[in-house]
Amino acid sequence: MTLKYAATALAILSASVTPALAQAVNSCDSYVSDAAFLVFPPAETTAEYADGQVRLITLDTAGEPACCSYHLMVLYPSVDGTYFECGMVGSGPDLGWYSVFVNQAQVLREDEGALSLIVPAEGNIDGEVIPTAVKIDVDLVAFSLTASAP
Repeated sequence: MTLKYAATALAILSASVTPALAQAVNSCDSYVSDAAFLVFPPAETTAEYADGQVRLITLDTAGEPACCSYHLMVLYPSVDGTYFECGMVGSGPDLGWYSVFVNQAQVLREDEGALSLIVPAEGNIDGEVIPTAVKIDVDLVAFSLTASAP
């Protein structure tokens, strides 16, 4: 197989596979977590899991940046259980997604110790909107939140 043939085959294969976007858990200590960015109607853009211990909230930073203004706020119990910890999940350190669909989330695991779910989203690569998703894992024993590509 020549190098040119291999490069062409790789380009064709890459074009037919939806790329996975990076995922990041960021601090809620930024402008992104402002309550003014709550997406309405909340019945379609928020969700509760694990008997209300984990809450997902969709935020939209008013179209800025244009490609990636939708963020996912995740509230989960603090170590002592007296308040909620907060994590902002996005496609990068300061980026969200083109859109996120909390009302279409699929639970992978939900028990006393953990919650894992997949939340569909739309990302942006080079100006093109692409379907993607984020996997959210909340450890209800260690009281931690992680996000990854499914």
